[in-house]
Amino acid sequence: MMFAAILSALFPVFGLILIGFACGKVDLLGPRAFEVLNRFVISLALPVLTFRAIAHLKPSDLAVPWMVVAVVGGAFIIYPIGYFSERLSGRGRTEANIAGLVSCFSNTGFVGLPIALIALGPQSLAPVAVTMAIYSAIVFGIAVLLSEIAAPEGGLAVGLRRAVSALSRSSLILLAVIGIAWSLLGLPLSGPFDVMLETLAAATAPCALVAIGLFIALPREHSAGVPVSRAVALKLIGHPLATAGLILLLPSMPPLWSATAILMAAMPSGASSFVLAGGAGRWAMELSAWTVTVSTSLAALTLIPILWMLAR
Repeated sequence: MMFAAILSALFPVFGLILIGFACGKVDLLGPRAFEVLNRFVISLALPVLTFRAIAHLKPSDLAVPWMVVAVVGGAFIIYPIGYFSERLSGRGRTEANIAGLVSCFSNTGFVGLPIALIALGPQSLAPVAVTMAIYSAIVFGIAVLLSEIAAPEGGLAVGLRRAVSALSRSSLILLAVIGIAWSLLGLPLSGPFDVMLETLAAATAPCALVAIGLFIALPREHSAGVPVSRAVALKLIGHPLATAGLILLLPSMPPLWSATAILMAAMPSGASSFVLAGGAGRWAMELSAWTVTVSTSLAALTLIPILWMLAR
């Protein structure tokens, strides 16, 4: 039963990548369609998704500081392993940044949410929403800033200035901050306006996954087989283990929140990493696209023992 539920949650990921692949093979959307979809996701759809995820939280849901530490800490235990593995292999800083991100950025909404609701029950909706917000606003946001710092032009000082500039004009960071303020002030978010935002936010995963399929359909120029294997192992095995180990060291928090943090860390790599990889070159895009695809394939197997352990 649980295996079937996991497969049901993973199937749409494969389906959308396959649709994008088919569109790419027949050139239905044009040769650079994946770039347009990427810009749409990172500039509009993902920021709106982040805003809604945070704005709909209760202030009490934001008052679980150890959840933030567990999720961010678990991710950034794994990130430097992915980053320095590729730096030692001769890759540049921007490429290594994507390697670190795909190793620690989870598909929390499109895959994680339905699996959590089945495995942990409807009461897991609040901690899943908090985790989604943390990944999109903090983990992804930090990766965006690191991509500016890591850019080769101008050195570290120029990179830091670019990062500050990116922080001030990033729609993702801006809407995350507005979402926090919205939640803390208890402002309502409903009616046609919220339906419009929900519709826009729902386009995040489909557009990113179709973009991956479109990119995979293009002729391959680089081989990222070993780095993909490394990233997949870090994502599906290292990331949940790091998060679980950190939770054991932190002050106790509600068991449901601990279980949600570990389960979300065990999810396959999130497709949003691909939109950031677009600025890091062809090798980084191949690494991201194939890590998302392969980790989604193998998650059907790796999630079973993790769910069994969480149920004990």
